[in-house]
Amino acid sequence: MARLWLLLCITLVAPAQALAQSAPARGAPVEFRGVYASIDMRPAELMIRRLSASSGSERRMAIREVLRAPSSYMPPVLYALANALAEDDSENAIFWYHVGRLRAVYDALRCRDKSAQAGLLELRKRLSPELVKNQFYRRERLVGLAQKAIDWDSSNPRDYDQRWITRYGKVAAASAGTDPGELLLPESEWPAILKRVHAAHLQSVQAFAAEKKTK
Repeated sequence: MARLWLLLCITLVAPAQALAQSAPARGAPVEFRGVYASIDMRPAELMIRRLSASSGSERRMAIREVLRAPSSYMPPVLYALANALAEDDSENAIFWYHVGRLRAVYDALRCRDKSAQAGLLELRKRLSPELVKNQFYRRERLVGLAQKAIDWDSSNPRDYDQRWITRYGKVAAASAGTDPGELLLPESEWPAILKRVHAAHLQSVQAFAAEKKTK
């Protein structure tokens, strides 16, 4: 558990060039089976492409669509939304990054397969240099934005397939997917996990914001 909190801090404080480093290379596409095959990532992948489009009009249209129903989108989409907003609306970009991060970490910690936490590293490498720079130079605003993100996360449902991150794990790649119970921890454990995620996130942001700017 402590390693995940450390990853959270690293994401906030690492310079842009470090965040841009590639994750370990993946092999051939995995043919998921059973319950893993039922996790439809295609809508999220399409929206991420639209939010990353070179056409400004296409990006703006995608931004508006996500903002109309942000609870319906998986955390990777919220990361892409934050990147899309970073140049013109840094405050909202930081806010949506924090919402995405909270939800991604929460989803990861509910997985039975701990290797699925590799998905957090995959998301980390997608952060744009502009978004990282915004957080570094606007750290006096970060605590308030992190608390706002926590409040939003607490008040809004997760109307997306929360099993998405299981596909980053070794179990998903090898399993026949016949046992739905192998994906997530018991639901009775979720409230405590969410409480820890919120507390650790705010604590790490407070520590980062308190550091003296060195660059």
